[in-house]
Amino acid sequence: MIKKLAVTLLILGLSACAKNGTPLDFMRGLFGYTPPPEETTISEELKLEYQRCKKVGVDKNCAQAAYDVVRKVKGLEPRTIPKGVVIILEGDGGHGEQEEEQSAPELQQKK
Repeated sequence: MIKKLAVTLLILGLSACAKNGTPLDFMRGLFGYTPPPEETTISEELKLEYQRCKKVGVDKNCAQAAYDVVRKVKGLEPRTIPKGVVIILEGDGGHGEQEEEQSAPELQQKK
């Protein structure tokens, strides 16, 4: 019992002599405690992963690779692909030029 008390007092005495921090920080350092890494935002994580990818290989699609890594690390669900059909028509259907020509004289008359 006396030995345990002496060891505790010795450790607390040494921790009081620590230059920086609290006695708790000294005790953590004595027993090898390492603090957890700081939490980063998704934007910061994306930038870091993109920079890592660029350093490793220039030929890769680094934007997609960074997005995939961050999505897995942060636990984000992939977006679902919408179902349906998209029809893209070329041209404006002939309405755009006629409307501009008709609206231009009306604007000039109002002024």
